[in-house]
Amino acid sequence: MPMTSENLRWMINAIPDAAILISRDRTIINANQKAADIFLTSVTRLEGDSLDILIPEHSRTAHEQHVEGFFSEPMKRPMGSGLRFHGSRADGSIFPVAVMLSQIMVESTDYAIAIIRDDSDRAAIQAMKEKLESANLRLAKAQEVGGLAWWEADLRTNELVWSAVIPRILDLGQADHPSFCTIRNRCIPEDRQNFDAIHGRWGTVSGKTATYRIRKKDGKIRWIEETVHQEMDHIVLGVMRDITDQKNLEKKLRTESVTDELTGLFNRKQFNRDLKSRYSEFVRSGTNSSIITYDFDYFKNINDLYGHAMGDQVLSQSATIVTDQLRASDHAYRLGGEEFAILLRGTDMENARVLAERIRKSVGEARFRLDDAWACTTVSLGVSQLHRSDSCFEDVSIRADEALYRSKANGRNKVSICE
Repeated sequence: MPMTSENLRWMINAIPDAAILISRDRTIINANQKAADIFLTSVTRLEGDSLDILIPEHSRTAHEQHVEGFFSEPMKRPMGSGLRFHGSRADGSIFPVAVMLSQIMVESTDYAIAIIRDDSDRAAIQAMKEKLESANLRLAKAQEVGGLAWWEADLRTNELVWSAVIPRILDLGQADHPSFCTIRNRCIPEDRQNFDAIHGRWGTVSGKTATYRIRKKDGKIRWIEETVHQEMDHIVLGVMRDITDQKNLEKKLRTESVTDELTGLFNRKQFNRDLKSRYSEFVRSGTNSSIITYDFDYFKNINDLYGHAMGDQVLSQSATIVTDQLRASDHAYRLGGEEFAILLRGTDMENARVLAERIRKSVGEARFRLDDAWACTTVSLGVSQLHRSDSCFEDVSIRADEALYRSKANGRNKVSICE
């Protein structure tokens, strides 16, 4: 069943990103609301006008040549063409955009679908997180997806057709004929309810989007985002894309936002979040938690004598010494500088003290090496646990710090408790 002009508008509207349909003479045939929003204009203003209204004047010649070259290619790339341009908004402001051009034929006429993304945020992420190479995120993701994946279902005939991109996204073979059952079987079991939520009850799911994971033949998991739109009583359209790179980046950013880069331990932000959670659990169910705070004795001397590289080595290696002695339910945190904490769920004061003493001995017996230099150090520790009298989650942390200061005042390399 070929794509027709009657349902093309619905398909453009179903695309989750800004999208426009372009003719060979660079006229905007269709545009969705997100395209209007990104250029600060209206769908009515876009449709029927020249593509030049979206292109800064200094870029129009190069852009015109590229579009002409795209339509003139005897074989269009199956994955589409990824581009970077600058767009021009209705208010005259210029901003970076990532564009994916894909060919589509409607009633024997070639058109190009342009999926447009505002690149401003990506540029900011690149400056902050160069190692993530996020400057290429949207473009790389679009290239991996392989253009626009769509399907169309006729509810009267139970006929389903899909674009050639869907088998690539879902890792299907030639023997896999178009069917929703085929797609559903690719879903991992725990995500099939997400798939079911936008399939079947067509009258109630139009315009809805679902994300779910599929398992490829090699066992790898990919994230899929799918949007469904019911055009009329018997025609349903769907748009799919692979969002695995986006999910991986989100996970990495979440991890980096709560993790100390040097030691691999959680940071103060996560410590406050976890301690607050343990306090709420204690108030609700009585499950107690204890806290150990510690820092290194005369740590400045290590930096002064051996250099900051050795200081970093001591902090990093000692973090491993500590975490090797923790249970899966326990977590260690770097609060800043040479200050650290350990949160012990379901642990009373005495058991926390025993662990603190074991950590004190382990760090004190360790020898830290950098090149030909060796260093040793000690730590002072403070221990406390949650109390019914605590008015907030920070009270136990204050007591643990008081115990830590007592250890330092009493000669360092000691464990003190604060009831």
